[in-house]
Amino acid sequence: MNVRKLSLFVLILTLVLAACAPAATPAPTAPPPTAAPVATPVPAFDMKATLDKYFSNLPDGFGTIAPAALKDQMAATKVFIVDLREAKEIADNGFIEGSVNIPVRTFIKNLDKLPAKDQPIVVTCGSGHRSALGMVALQMLGYTNVKSLAGGFGAWKKAELPAATGKPADPVAGKAPDVDKDLVAALDKYFSNLPDGFGTIAPAALNDQLAAAKLFQFDAREAKEIADNGFIAGSVNIPIRTLIKSLDKLPQDKSAAIIAECGSGHRSAMAMMALNLLGYTNVKSLAGGFGAWKAANLPISK
Repeated sequence: MNVRKLSLFVLILTLVLAACAPAATPAPTAPPPTAAPVATPVPAFDMKATLDKYFSNLPDGFGTIAPAALKDQMAATKVFIVDLREAKEIADNGFIEGSVNIPVRTFIKNLDKLPAKDQPIVVTCGSGHRSALGMVALQMLGYTNVKSLAGGFGAWKKAELPAATGKPADPVAGKAPDVDKDLVAALDKYFSNLPDGFGTIAPAALNDQLAAAKLFQFDAREAKEIADNGFIAGSVNIPIRTLIKSLDKLPQDKSAAIIAECGSGHRSAMAMMALNLLGYTNVKSLAGGFGAWKAANLPISK
């Protein structure tokens, strides 16, 4: 084989070997960067929506229990009774046997002293005003079996039911309940700063104010109650279940003087609390409601 043929043979062999060689493995590439997880925004606490849901679904009776019915319930089952009065009021007037005392301004700070959310709880005070506030707070926080003693300890004594003297048992701390922290904070701020008198106005004082100054009055009763019993002249009817949906009927100025009225003072206390929580700063509840107004022989419109 001459040199030319040998060179040609080597060239062909080189090309064949090159064609048969395995393909080069490409260099690995870095994976694309993983996107950071997008945090789901936590919705801001909405007090107005919370109150509207609560008030729109109020049951018949609006959460009250009569003294005789409470006595029967106590005989049939275990009821946790919490008295929101001040210690001196209890020392001076007595209390319902078996109740515990948590003054209203410290109530939200002591939720760990209460039983489980589904256990029967009855809230009481002197007249039913403070107990209405306490009942609303617990029900808004998810307690499902809470009632307010209608007329408070005064009605219990008037019914000649047994009263204890001395000092109630101290409440025992337990497990803190699972509750909405924003709502608890708002309620604690409200309860801790309740004024002297707890936001009530007596019938005679209201009558004097009506003669001296312009007030916005609204009656939280149902239309039939007003038709059957009459009303205080100048008041506007806003049934309690529609209150939060009817804020446009109230003065735009949240510092304006507003009086809430109802039959006994229970619903008006609830309404007062709701408006206070929404930023209305000059709201009072007619103590004893229209019944007390009528008992004081003050003028009634039909």
